[in-house]
Amino acid sequence: MELLFKICSGASIGIIVGFLIGGVKMRVGRRSYSEKQIAFSKKCIRKVAGVLKYVTFALLSVGFIWCVYFLLLGIIKPQQSDYANNMAELIVAVLTVISIIFAFVEFIRRTDDKE
Repeated sequence: MELLFKICSGASIGIIVGFLIGGVKMRVGRRSYSEKQIAFSKKCIRKVAGVLKYVTFALLSVGFIWCVYFLLLGIIKPQQSDYANNMAELIVAVLTVISIIFAFVEFIRRTDDKE
């Protein structure tokens, strides 16, 4: 558990430092992109958004099935209700993160389409 804590701490510090350095870099040097590079980026984002859409819906469907299973487990075996509740909460938390990532990519894609 201590190793996992150190890994998470190191990853968090790395992300914070990376964002700070990236913010400074964005302010100091702005780079202009060619139309070809912009079109390629939009094409890649559209492809990734399409894949993420199907993956997200598949995971939401499977997550729904398992949440129903854990709901029924808690009803049928009341001594397992804490376990069932915790597992359902874990599933919902993971699916929420996946849905947020999908929504973010869709937001970027639709913003690019309007320009």
